[in-house]
Amino acid sequence: MKFLLMPGNNSLSHVAKCLAIKEALVDRGHDALVAVSEKSSRFLQKQNIAHHVLPDIQENDGAGMPTVEWFRDHLGIIDCINAEVALLKEYKPDRVLGVFRFTVKASARIADIPYDSLTCGCMTPDSQEVLGFVDGERGRESQQIILNGFYRYAAIKTSMALASFGLDAVSDVRYMLKGERTFLWDIPEFFPLSRKPDIIYIGPITWNHWQYDRMDIGTIVDGNLPLAIIAFGTCMAQASSAKRIIKILLELGYKVLVAAGGQKEFLNIMPDDPRVIVHTFAPLHKLTPHASLLICHGGQMTVFEALQNKTPVIVMPFQPEQAHNGVCLERIGCGRRLVPPQLFQGNSGVYIDALNSMTDDKIKSAMTGLVNNLQRTKRLAEIKEALGQYKGAEKLAMMLEVG
Repeated sequence: MKFLLMPGNNSLSHVAKCLAIKEALVDRGHDALVAVSEKSSRFLQKQNIAHHVLPDIQENDGAGMPTVEWFRDHLGIIDCINAEVALLKEYKPDRVLGVFRFTVKASARIADIPYDSLTCGCMTPDSQEVLGFVDGERGRESQQIILNGFYRYAAIKTSMALASFGLDAVSDVRYMLKGERTFLWDIPEFFPLSRKPDIIYIGPITWNHWQYDRMDIGTIVDGNLPLAIIAFGTCMAQASSAKRIIKILLELGYKVLVAAGGQKEFLNIMPDDPRVIVHTFAPLHKLTPHASLLICHGGQMTVFEALQNKTPVIVMPFQPEQAHNGVCLERIGCGRRLVPPQLFQGNSGVYIDALNSMTDDKIKSAMTGLVNNLQRTKRLAEIKEALGQYKGAEKLAMMLEVG
């Protein structure tokens, strides 16, 4: 069988998920093609991975999260759909999988090819939660109004494009992330949704073939100092925030490894302190088993890597979906949000301002309170056991082939 895998290109983690799924499909004897944007193509070229290049609405502003600019020009949405349809008709896959990509559902419908989706639970219209907030927190109702307004605006613009192909309108753009089957890389403990036949938890999908820097893990984990890892992902550079967090960790007695995610802004951060180690791409799957703490942006691939190795997580978010992963970590007792919930209207600076308004002592208290919590140790062991029941890429490959 043939499969076309089409990720959204706002994060390399979506591309990496497709690469893991492709490997699982190939191992089962199938053909699979990954289609990415020009920016993601440069990454895959360095990896010598065959792929196809397609436009993406994300290229309107290059943002790491869905924005108004992605959807402002409905003609641009039409162009993306047309390019996808052309590839579908040329490649003729048996099924197509969209990974957080808002246009694939339409192109698959036009090309008359079965479409499945892979996404996170909080970005489905089935979710009743408000990103970054729990019930009763100040600002929750206002954030819900803002987010619902964005989902409706994006739906209106998308529906204008859909109408040109004779397709039905959508009332919420998140419906474009739902397929004949919607696979979730969450687990129900992390993000619970009402069980439905077309919503399937497959668990985290990891891909550990990045061009990692050479390193001596034995030297990094020397036993003299506990290890803290800072990882802000591949699409949001905030070196100033990282530098402050590093200084606080050093004061608490940690050695700090910064996983730069390919972002050059981090490479020369505090170069004169031997307790600070920076790597362009760091193998978190090898490092987190030795870490006492992970501080990250809240990307789910990073979060689940830590949870699979019983490492507590503190989330310093830069957008609402990441903030909500902090909420989910608090729900399962394995981590916490570093900053209080913020009203997000498209500007990541609100989270940075919130961090800047916190005293060093308050930040230290958040870190030590999590690390020293004995109940947290128990919950990490329980979640590791729950995660062990899932084989994300392998299970998804199996389900794709049975249709």
